[in-house]
Amino acid sequence: MLKKLLQKFLIRAKGIEYNIEPRITNGYLLKLIFVKLISLIRGMFRLREFVFLGRNIKLDAAHLISIGKSSSLGDYSQIDALSSHGIHIGKGVSLGRFGKIRATATLNKLGYGVTLGDYVGIGDGYYLGAFGGVAIGSDTIIGERLTVHSDNHLFDNPELPIRAQGVVAKPVKIGRNCWFGSNVTVLGGVEISDGCIVGAGAVVTKSFPENSIIVGNPAKLINKRIKD
Repeated sequence: MLKKLLQKFLIRAKGIEYNIEPRITNGYLLKLIFVKLISLIRGMFRLREFVFLGRNIKLDAAHLISIGKSSSLGDYSQIDALSSHGIHIGKGVSLGRFGKIRATATLNKLGYGVTLGDYVGIGDGYYLGAFGGVAIGSDTIIGERLTVHSDNHLFDNPELPIRAQGVVAKPVKIGRNCWFGSNVTVLGGVEISDGCIVGAGAVVTKSFPENSIIVGNPAKLINKRIKD
């Protein structure tokens, strides 16, 4: 009975068919349910929403954060939402532990912000630098230690320190239904279109069309999921 009830909940929360492995014990499931219940209580208390918040979550400028139903933030997550367009997280999104979202690094100019579609999943240790804006489409799944940098430092004047020359916004867009391995870095101005696969450790410095399979540093196209 416990497994059937949990399975029904997971199907609704994740938006896909979900079958619990029969060998998983009721004791393990009860412990998981208890942890999730505590996370839900945190979410209801802090955000007044049906969301799951892990331990030691830090939310700055929380009035600029919107989080969809059944989404979760892992332990020790940090979101600094100070930005011109805020942080918008869809329903059923899962963000891993020890992650950070930041749009504004200094007080002289606000960054743009972040939009995550429904059912996006990002593993532990991610960093989304959203000065220029970061958008990730629905159903995209991403491994551990993703880093995204949607800006670039100006450095044309050799007479000035680089830190004094400011930055330029370079929006990053990642499409729907993509799959990223662990340790991927995406640099400013890049658009990764729908259905792409990005191999572990890739450093993406340019844009790629739909259904590309991308690997390497700098990342390059090695194949297409759907042949032209």
